[in-house]
Amino acid sequence: MRPLALAVALTAAALAPVPEAAAQAPPDRATCAQVRAHRTAPPVVTYDRKPGAVRVFAMQFKQEVRHIDTYAAFRTKIECMVREYVVPRLARGRGRVNVVAFNEDIGLMTAGTGSRGAQARQVIANPGGAPGCEGQAFPCATLATLAALNSGYSKELAAYRARFPQMSPASGVFVAATDTFARGWMQTFSDVARRYGIYILGSNNQAPFRESSDPADIEAFADPDHPRPASVFVATSPDVYNEVFMWAPRDVRGDGPPMLRNVVAQNKKVPLTPIEQTLELAPGPATGPAAVDNVRPYPIPGTRAKVAFATSLPAFVYGDPPPGVDPCSDTSKYYMRCVDKLGANVVMQDEANPGRWTGEDGDGIEKWQPLSWMTSTWRAAADPTVAFDYNVTPHLVGNLADLAFDGQTAITQRRLRGPACHYVGNERWIDGEDRPDLKDEAGPKREFLAIAPWVTGSAPRDDLRAVGARLAPGSGDALENDYLETAVVADLTFPRDPGRIGCAQEAGSRRARLAATPRRVRAGRRVTLRFTVRTGRKPLRAGSVWLRGREYRVDRRGRALARVKLPRGTHTATFARPGYRRVTVKLRAAR
Repeated sequence: MRPLALAVALTAAALAPVPEAAAQAPPDRATCAQVRAHRTAPPVVTYDRKPGAVRVFAMQFKQEVRHIDTYAAFRTKIECMVREYVVPRLARGRGRVNVVAFNEDIGLMTAGTGSRGAQARQVIANPGGAPGCEGQAFPCATLATLAALNSGYSKELAAYRARFPQMSPASGVFVAATDTFARGWMQTFSDVARRYGIYILGSNNQAPFRESSDPADIEAFADPDHPRPASVFVATSPDVYNEVFMWAPRDVRGDGPPMLRNVVAQNKKVPLTPIEQTLELAPGPATGPAAVDNVRPYPIPGTRAKVAFATSLPAFVYGDPPPGVDPCSDTSKYYMRCVDKLGANVVMQDEANPGRWTGEDGDGIEKWQPLSWMTSTWRAAADPTVAFDYNVTPHLVGNLADLAFDGQTAITQRRLRGPACHYVGNERWIDGEDRPDLKDEAGPKREFLAIAPWVTGSAPRDDLRAVGARLAPGSGDALENDYLETAVVADLTFPRDPGRIGCAQEAGSRRARLAATPRRVRAGRRVTLRFTVRTGRKPLRAGSVWLRGREYRVDRRGRALARVKLPRGTHTATFARPGYRRVTVKLRAAR
């Protein structure tokens, strides 16, 4: 569904009117205030408005059971996040493209929509109250949630078992929820892409499907909470994939299920995690032409961005193919090396990390998850054996029954200059806690273009673990399930901007003005640049001016001096100080 023909179709449709979105009107401010997470932060923003730049919104979505009571409730929550975090910051103008990246499993909880999911929603809302789960840890309430869904979808399960006798008893409920997924999260994302003129992506565990108007199918699979529909969406296979979809602003095909008509890229996860294997999900193809097509980057029309998808675990899988072995010969072993070979320059690492962010890694060795995550989000931009320009990692947060999901959304860029930063607790490598092979991953790193804050600031790991325990399911603490909802927004330029500084870590609410004298200089000749920083009419004390990767400290009079020799071209000086919005000034060096 990706390559050239699709790109041509999108380009040809660029001037066509955007089709009407769904009948549901956009939510207003009062409604969006009601569905907002308890703990939110303004988006972390870093712009670079060069021609051809792609503006990416990495959404840190907090899942809550109140957002899945109905199809409309889920649509309202997603659209409110888009209206609050995305719409005011859309890149506008000829040729500008906006990509909104939601998380892995963004659609998973929507299986609990309506009367068929009512019992499951009760378990999710009160995991300790599930029969036999009082005082019990994971996976008691998770299994109770699945049992409740099996009961709620018993009619659909029976119909599918008759069609697919080989259907897995573990993943069958996701097949049973096919019509719910299609009408719910998928129709929402499809409509939002059209309504706001954006690309949008997210993933779910679900089966492939088709639209059917067969009366027998309608009788078997129609939602009992709604009037009898003219058609239903029916699984065509018992195989359930963890699959990511990306929707475009306009339709690229005129037939098929309506929520798939503007899908321009999709990717089936391979390899799978132990939890996914326990649920008996089907991995994406690992060998042959189907495997290559599954991971082939999607070139966004009108830009130089080539987007590859790596849903969580695949982003960690590099492997070391022996000499002469094609890295695309087995994507379950060499996933990242294959997408690098295929020319990807942006890695979309949609994440739903099951476990406390301040807990142990799933490998049973590393005791600090944020350090393990350096081997994916950071490595993609730092490893010299691959050539990705950017990694975009939006994290899902929030408790689902007795399973915590947490993380810090981040965007990394290769060869950034300027300040360095890190995930919480990653200040240094700790003997006895950290894997010996992760010493280089500890400490501040310049490759972070922007990173979302955590619930608290960085602190000793034991203090952070205590906060993680309070957030966790069943803690009974006032902080339980009070994760941070936010977003990270960045312009991705092609080619990369060599003078850009990274480590945007907070939104900054206060404004400053940056001026430079002179603004035009002779290229190749050493000159003294005088920067002044003011807030209102007063000089702004402290902070730094960054130019071509070097830091110049601002003194008590709001001034900084830089003795430099600039090559020919345009250069950007940036003022940065915590609590303030970053401001820039352009310098021109000519012959």
